[in-house]
Amino acid sequence: MGMLIYDALVLGRIAQEIAERKSCLTLGVPTLNFKDEHFLHHWTTHPNLANANIGRQPFDTSAGFFQNLGFENTSALDISDYEGADIVADLNDPDLPQKIGRQFDVIYDSGTLEHIFDAPAAMRSIAQLVRVGGVVVHATPSNGFLDHGFWQISPDLYRTFYKKAGFEVLTSSLFVFADTPYAMPAEQNLYRTHGRKYITRMAPEAILVFAARKTHDGDLGPISLQEYYSHIHADASAETTARFFLKFGEIPDPDQIPAQSAGLSARGVLSALLSRLGVRDR
Repeated sequence: MGMLIYDALVLGRIAQEIAERKSCLTLGVPTLNFKDEHFLHHWTTHPNLANANIGRQPFDTSAGFFQNLGFENTSALDISDYEGADIVADLNDPDLPQKIGRQFDVIYDSGTLEHIFDAPAAMRSIAQLVRVGGVVVHATPSNGFLDHGFWQISPDLYRTFYKKAGFEVLTSSLFVFADTPYAMPAEQNLYRTHGRKYITRMAPEAILVFAARKTHDGDLGPISLQEYYSHIHADASAETTARFFLKFGEIPDPDQIPAQSAGLSARGVLSALLSRLGVRDR
């Protein structure tokens, strides 16, 4: 997987949210699925980003992208050094945080977690590897990626885990691959608030882009209930309100999307359309 333009814009917004930008850790070595001029166009014209005083220099690698956002150092963690990772480690290893021995201001997952068999162990490691005040950003398949990895991730997983682990949710959204890509909020349980047909029409092929800031070292133990069930069982604190939603494209009216076409996007056609927008299909 690689970094999409929407991931990049969210990361840019995150760079404005944190106090320090000394160190960034990427899970794997992300490829850039967009060109720097397309990022600059969105960055300078987006109403919530246009006044930012970072992100305006050219780049052609993920390390260059993070340097452009003001990070002093960027490291990459991977199972091998095949793609140039400087930290060779296994995210399945529950002792990974102790072995690495340091923490980071931002950890960015551009599509690694879905390939990790012991995803809970990996998430616990990620939560420990980010410093208090730092941010974890995930961009992982949520729908329409059958057999891409071991898992497709529901927003409820990240919301439930990170809130218990001592994090506040900054953003939770779906970046939808469509004729014209768009982002839609995913703060609440879409399945139970809107239903299955809504999801198949609105997000047949979607990446979950989620960010949370660590406020304290929380509970990394087992999760008993999804956030939705915690809420209906009278725990009002379980309901999530994200700090921000970053608009991208136009969210269509679900009633205007033909049911027979939902979920039937052709990857070849989609790739061409994304290319015209400066977004490469992963």
